[in-house]
Amino acid sequence: MKVIIVGAGETGLTLATLLGEDYDIVLLEKEDQIAKETANKISAMVVKGDATDITILKEAGLDKVDAIVICTGDDKTNLMICQIALTEKVKKIISLVNSAKNEELFTKLGITSLVSVVGTNVAAIKNMLYHIGDARVIAALGGGEVQLIELIISKNSKLIGQKAQIKEAIIATIYRKGELIIPDKTTVLKEGDLLLVAVKTKHLSKVAKIITGK
Repeated sequence: MKVIIVGAGETGLTLATLLGEDYDIVLLEKEDQIAKETANKISAMVVKGDATDITILKEAGLDKVDAIVICTGDDKTNLMICQIALTEKVKKIISLVNSAKNEELFTKLGITSLVSVVGTNVAAIKNMLYHIGDARVIAALGGGEVQLIELIISKNSKLIGQKAQIKEAIIATIYRKGELIIPDKTTVLKEGDLLLVAVKTKHLSKVAKIITGK
């Protein structure tokens, strides 16, 4: 899979590093010094150039990519690049949105794969606030009505030796000694099992206590 990443800032550089082994990555950066420094840090191809210039994008292989990920800190720049990518019929366009007020501009253009800097930070903080005891909130669903949490069955839990069922929650998966288990009617819970559980927010504290035995 070939991917163009625009912007060698912290987000773009981290993404290029993470995807470098599995994807054919081209990282575009318009600042000469940053491009040179980045080229010495990662194995992916680094191209110096302004991605708002369609010629530069085509030289980077825009017509052959499966996706473009736009990670600059300027929403106007990101929007311009999205427009070019749409015109060139790129299969998947993902863009960073630095200001929440600009999200509507992207969606009106037809860009739905957006990563909101503000939204991501707010979601992370919200999840930390919902951290109850040993429970880690993975996601909030249905406007916050349902929480997706991770919890480990402790030695004091009454769930040990019982079937993989919790009255006021749904056990989606069990991670046990390196194995991922999709529970069925015959699955029995064990101490140390890491559960991924969907639970209504109003029952979160109660379910957490059932799993941990605390």
